[in-house]
Amino acid sequence: MWYRKRHLNCIAKSYKLNFSHMYAQKITQLANMSKMRDLAMHNYNQRQLHEVSDERVDEAAMKIQPAGNFYFNGKTWVPNEYMGFAVVSMLNNNPGNEDLTALLTEVQRELQDNLRPMDSFYMLPPESFHQTVANTLSADRFKANILDADLENQYPAMVQNAFDNISTYKQPSPIKMRLVGLSIFGTAIGVLGTFESDTDYGRILDFRSDFYENEQLAGLDVKMTRPFIGHITLAYAEQKLNRNQREHMANTIKEINAYIFSRKRYFLISNTGLRRYDHLADFKVAPNYPVYQFTL
Repeated sequence: MWYRKRHLNCIAKSYKLNFSHMYAQKITQLANMSKMRDLAMHNYNQRQLHEVSDERVDEAAMKIQPAGNFYFNGKTWVPNEYMGFAVVSMLNNNPGNEDLTALLTEVQRELQDNLRPMDSFYMLPPESFHQTVANTLSADRFKANILDADLENQYPAMVQNAFDNISTYKQPSPIKMRLVGLSIFGTAIGVLGTFESDTDYGRILDFRSDFYENEQLAGLDVKMTRPFIGHITLAYAEQKLNRNQREHMANTIKEINAYIFSRKRYFLISNTGLRRYDHLADFKVAPNYPVYQFTL
């Protein structure tokens, strides 16, 4: 009798182990199925071109809302706290983009002169212009995984380790992202980018894939939360707009797109690196913040 009971217990234990293993496998499969993925290049370019189309600009203008990132106190703009780390390609830290900085500054002036009411949009300073290559941790996730864990000083070395293990093949020339027009996305206005080369788009995606697969960073909840979207944010909406103001904004953006972005302009991306921010107008660098070179 004791033998039969022990035998049954062993069967039950084995069944539980097998069930646990099967359950773990199923969870892993579901996680992989739901894992955020970057878009294929054709779908990505189609998405970007749709977002800058006249029809989409009209639609998005009716939905834009205040960002709550900055407020005007009657004399000057004041930033609201929004802390984090990100891997970004700064426009003024990548060679060959001087003309593009001048163009985007001109676009900002057009927006500033035409958007109403006055002081309804915060124009980001040109030194903040950037392309986010990989989001890491911001806001509550930054506080929980970095500040509360007292890891701010160690975090740059973790990112350096991730950079050291990226297998992207370096090329002699920079990545070229063509800027195709202004888009309204939720609470902001920015210029969107497309790619003409599979190789260039692949260099971005390969970097992101290897970066997000780093186990040490994944342990801090660093993960891909959205697909790569090529863009440079130029302005944040910070007041509610009425219908007439929204329609005027849409018309202004469509005119800018037709006049300026009919010409070919590229963001040349040679490098990307870790930056720290306390708000969304100032991306700080430090001597120990790692930089990844896409070029030889």
